[in-house]
Amino acid sequence: MSNHLLTKRLENLLFADIASFWLDLYRQKYRELVDELSEWELIKNQPDDYEEDDWLLLQTISFLTHKIDTLQSQLIKIDADHRRFIERLNHAELKAEREFHILDYAYTLGANREQLKKDQDAFQRWFDEGAIINRYQDKLSELEQSLKFLIGKLGDLTNRYLRIHSGEITKSWLTLNLESFFLGLLEKSENEAIRNSIFRALANQVNLISEYVSETQFDSDLVELLLLSLEKQSTPHAAKVDILEILINLRPTFTHYFMRSQIDLDVLPNEKIEAQHLFLLASFSKIICKQPKLSEANYKLLILLAKHTYPRVRQSVIEQCALLPRAFALKLLTVRLQKETHEAVRLTLIKQLTDPRLTKELQVFSHMAKTTENCTKLCPEAFITRVNAKDIVQLTS
Repeated sequence: MSNHLLTKRLENLLFADIASFWLDLYRQKYRELVDELSEWELIKNQPDDYEEDDWLLLQTISFLTHKIDTLQSQLIKIDADHRRFIERLNHAELKAEREFHILDYAYTLGANREQLKKDQDAFQRWFDEGAIINRYQDKLSELEQSLKFLIGKLGDLTNRYLRIHSGEITKSWLTLNLESFFLGLLEKSENEAIRNSIFRALANQVNLISEYVSETQFDSDLVELLLLSLEKQSTPHAAKVDILEILINLRPTFTHYFMRSQIDLDVLPNEKIEAQHLFLLASFSKIICKQPKLSEANYKLLILLAKHTYPRVRQSVIEQCALLPRAFALKLLTVRLQKETHEAVRLTLIKQLTDPRLTKELQVFSHMAKTTENCTKLCPEAFITRVNAKDIVQLTS
């Protein structure tokens, strides 16, 4: 295959299913990725027994793991270099000694001879340790953004490969050998942004595998690391949501126990709601409803969440009604319509009545239509918030 044709095939592979907004945002990164891939020797040596698109997809995934590993090593090195620089600077007593360490670190960060000369001249005007630390932060940010982009792309292409080979998805997942790769990255990286990207990619892949396999088996060391990350106070709550999406498939009993422990925590008065705890609680119903099949434990948790003190948590359960089995959704709506007093949650409840599965049981639309004839001056939102939940329940009885 000629280089021109290979480049075109790689563009089709990498740009497929990407919204124009994201393509424009990351156009330079995509361009660099295509150029590097087209020069990678391994991608050109296609065996005769491989279909071309399948081979390109596999080799692109392999290249991405190589590229991520390389950038991760650079990130570790730049962090180590920065710590050494700060330590040396703290021990420097003379001005000349401090300037030497600053210039030496500027060289480590990639400054050439001409740039170093300009830096040295700038000592008399503005250049100091603050300026070189800003240079380090810019380089760190650039590496983080590249790693997050590549990890996200790795996740997208992995999901595409697994869907193509869904008939033997477990074997295909083992072929990619990504469990040990992600485990190694998580063990080496203390960077929260990178770890969060890995958790997100893993969550998408585990959710996909669980669609086809009832019991997903993962590397025990990777599962242990996920469990420890979940229980660490320093782990961001957004990352904990991704970890729970993974663990509910791999360790459902533990995940149910963890969710129950969070639900049972004493809540503060509404004016003192702990935002992070609320964010975590409000995510539980969505995580549960992503399951291909809900267990009895799942239903019990949803009922507890639907009765929670925080209105946003109750509302989060109602928002998932379209994904719930019809009988359970109907029972949940009926009970909550009778008991709910918070206006925003009542509005969410009434919005669920548009579900075609429920119109036969919740014969409310004819009543609402008659009422709206006398309320034509009200906007739909204003009218809906004035509908009494008890009136709707009476219609269903």
